Amino acid sequence: MPFPDPNWIAPRTGHDWRDEDVRAAVDWLKGFVPVSEMEGRLEVQRAHLASALEAWKRGQHADPFDPSDAAAWWIVQGEAFAANRESFVPDAMVRSVPYLKRLGLELGRLRAIPGAEDRAARLMTGDRRQPEPGIYELLVALAWNRHGWDTRFVQEIRGGPPTPDLHASRGTRRWAIECKRLMPSAYAIKERQLGLALAAPVHRLRERLDTSFILTIDFKVELQDVPPDYLVNRVETALREKRAVWSDQVSDGAIAAPTWHLARRVMAHDDVFYGSSRMIELVSGNYDHEADHNFSARWRPAKKRPIYAHTIYRVSVVTWTSSSPAAIRHKAKHFRQVVAKAERQLPADRPGVVHVGVETMGGRDVNTVRHVRNMVEAHQFTPDNPRFRWVYANYLRPELTTDRNETWALTESMAPYRIGRHATPWPLPDHLLVSEEAESSPGLRF
Repeated sequence: MPFPDPNWIAPRTGHDWRDEDVRAAVDWLKGFVPVSEMEGRLEVQRAHLASALEAWKRGQHADPFDPSDAAAWWIVQGEAFAANRESFVPDAMVRSVPYLKRLGLELGRLRAIPGAEDRAARLMTGDRRQPEPGIYELLVALAWNRHGWDTRFVQEIRGGPPTPDLHASRGTRRWAIECKRLMPSAYAIKERQLGLALAAPVHRLRERLDTSFILTIDFKVELQDVPPDYLVNRVETALREKRAVWSDQVSDGAIAAPTWHLARRVMAHDDVFYGSSRMIELVSGNYDHEADHNFSARWRPAKKRPIYAHTIYRVSVVTWTSSSPAAIRHKAKHFRQVVAKAERQLPADRPGVVHVGVETMGGRDVNTVRHVRNMVEAHQFTPDNPRFRWVYANYLRPELTTDRNETWALTESMAPYRIGRHATPWPLPDHLLVSEEAESSPGLRF
């Protein structure tokens, strides 16, 4: 797929828009926390972002939020997107706002589902570090209700028997529903950290040499097997010998000059969020959504919006992918263990279905391998519960969009996996959780 043309200027009007759906979802979630407590939690996140901004000004890497209260960070991003854009971090917003948008669009329907408000309260007060599982359960409940099922959350009894997350009924048909939201695997998190560690001395090299460059690299081995000084040594040698490309047993790499003509043409008119996908696109000439990126620069903040860059003086971008078969297999972890754990929550008095939510940020190869392995696992899975019928995998891919006419983008797909041998039809065909179902073609979505 060709990269979109990055040579565009942001519109000069229409910046006073508001998103009332996102705002409605944010206000609803905030309402489960006392006002003073909620404001204190939000202020902690804003202060963390301000601290990160100071690190970014020095060209250093820093996470924009405190992960111990990711639920509050979701609220900060939702409020900023919906109204003022003051603490708006585009590349973080994409992982929260699409889901808040769907909740807000159908807030009336959601609030009418018995138990939904209790679940929302729990994610705001008890599950602060990981709001995603609770949000996912709310989205699944909405999807069943939208398709005509009487849906209700099942109250968990402390010390009691296992229970599913939801019950759904329509006429004489009854289903038990368990939801599991897969978070990024430990392997994927570690691989990202290793990539950042390899990139850090490359950025320091750029500072020492007072130069700029764009580095693109594909690792042929797992990043855990790459020596810590491998990448910086490779780059230093390539710069000294004026060699633009290399290929060895560890990686294929290429060094290029920044596309200064593009960046300066656009930034003569636009301030650009520091380190964002848009900024990487401008200095690199394109933005590869299948890759990981790390950005460092000497820059001058915009006067009115100091989190945006007005000018860039020196820049280095490290963009990396991994074609290592072992790495792809690790990141495309199968869901046998997840399904087995979820099955234990299903009762034996009605057919059961497990929804598994997967955020697919690992590239097309990883996503394809994951889907194939999931099909194989489902085919080979022998359930202990004779009423376990289906697994729905909801694949959600937030995109760090650089399109002129988009503030966020999310690609969604759904795949049903039959468990065991039976003739029970899938109860929720052609469903999507976030995207508009009417705009999609029927059938398996992948």
